[in-house]
Amino acid sequence: MEADGNNALKEPLLKPVENVTTNFIQAPKRDDFTTRKVMFKIGGMSCASCAASIESVVGAKEGVESITVSPLQGQAIILYRPDTIAAKTLVDVIEDMGYQVEFSDQNIAICRLQIKGMACTSCSESVERSLLMVKGVKRAVVGLALEEAKVHFDRDITNPDHLIEAIENVGFSADIISSGDDVNKVYLKVEGIHSRDGVLFIQSCLEAIEGVSHAEFDAVGQIVTITYDPELTGPRSIFHSIGEACHMAGSFRVSLYSPPKPQNLEKQHQVRHFRNQFLWSCLCSIPVLLFSMILPMFPPYGNWLNSKVFNDLTTGMLLRWLFCTPVQFIVGWRYYS
Repeated sequence: MEADGNNALKEPLLKPVENVTTNFIQAPKRDDFTTRKVMFKIGGMSCASCAASIESVVGAKEGVESITVSPLQGQAIILYRPDTIAAKTLVDVIEDMGYQVEFSDQNIAICRLQIKGMACTSCSESVERSLLMVKGVKRAVVGLALEEAKVHFDRDITNPDHLIEAIENVGFSADIISSGDDVNKVYLKVEGIHSRDGVLFIQSCLEAIEGVSHAEFDAVGQIVTITYDPELTGPRSIFHSIGEACHMAGSFRVSLYSPPKPQNLEKQHQVRHFRNQFLWSCLCSIPVLLFSMILPMFPPYGNWLNSKVFNDLTTGMLLRWLFCTPVQFIVGWRYYS
């Protein structure tokens, strides 16, 4: 045994649980988590040798798992790894061989963005033009009333960060409301996770569900964010499986969780801001009402308010000036900026 072996045994084997991220390594039947299937319509094929030549050239590319070309139907089905090769690259390879390729928008994601600062239709039109100029954007619709933009884009070419950058380049700020990656996520609130054993229990439950590829544990909020393959499972199956396991365990309670949306948080912030301004206005305005309308009706206070401080400046004028100035220039500063 080493010299410091005794000290090593004193260290705790399990450290406090905070945030845990788990990537599940599934069985071979789940290898399609890292692959994607795409279908091309190919024009110009006249015989089986054309199909064989396409299969040999495309199949030799790094990142292509398999390819099946049907000359009768004029189509090719390719299984590839998007982290190694893009679908657009596969289209270019086939077109370089002299064939026409029709690629339907199978990898199109939808992203919703909240845009701040738009005041008229000219603003929304400039934002829309800027988004359409981004490479990979198929369609963009900007709503002035809702202050939102709905963008259809190719996730192999661009991403939401590039869309936000394009909006900021025309002078507006933007936040992501939802992206294409959020479609295959489900959020669960699991109450009762107070130790590492609880996290391991939830992890074992998720490992038993076919189609679950990734999970993030937030021990503080007791929120589990689960990423899944929609072809193998869905939110209802995940919730049912986790809920049934937690019910059998008896010490956990699971429920669906809806994360707060950015636009709702912004509205709540605005409500709090205007409420505080109103309260500060009342705090300064009510004394002004008393000094100018009510207290002068009573002789002791009226005489004091009408007493002169300097020349014709009375005590009532001075007090009204002191209380009105913050309302006009601090609370009402937005009217001057």
